[in-house]
Amino acid sequence: MLVMTAAVLAAPLEATLFIPTEFREVVRDAGLIVRGRVTDVRAVEVRGVGVDTVVTVAVEAVIKGQSEAFVFLRVPGGEIGRYRFVAVSAPVFRVGQRAVFFLHRGPDSAWRPVGLTMGVYRVQPDPISGLPVVPPPVVGGRNAPVRGPAVRGDARRRLMPVAEFESLVRLVMLTPAGQAVPRGGR
Repeated sequence: MLVMTAAVLAAPLEATLFIPTEFREVVRDAGLIVRGRVTDVRAVEVRGVGVDTVVTVAVEAVIKGQSEAFVFLRVPGGEIGRYRFVAVSAPVFRVGQRAVFFLHRGPDSAWRPVGLTMGVYRVQPDPISGLPVVPPPVVGGRNAPVRGPAVRGDARRRLMPVAEFESLVRLVMLTPAGQAVPRGGR
């Protein structure tokens, strides 16, 4: 029993801590912001690191930076053969998905989503109108439309049409740090 206790106490403890990034920081940290459709998803082994998934995105619109017709981005984790490697908070992609991608260059010079899932806003059809929409970002400040913690399914956080979301991104890019960002032209 004493040996077992010593072994447990000697084992290193690991934890994952997430500190949410405010939307303005995601926009600021992105060197490239594009809207596009996923055309290919492939997991690759990275020696000494693990597994990354390389995602090919056909660019529909460039919001910030410069881009070719296709962007290749990498996220940690993926599936190789019968093995699945999971990275907490890493987005998972499927061919055909559309999203607005907030990307920065990683240490390997590859494009990577800012804050992993925080840098991917999935485009989906509105359940009522069928028009393309995205979940709204959490934008802090005095004039934020909803105060308090962000809660999944909160009816006050309505889906945003893609054009409105992209306008908000452009507005955030033009707004000085520390200044509140209005939503909906208010």
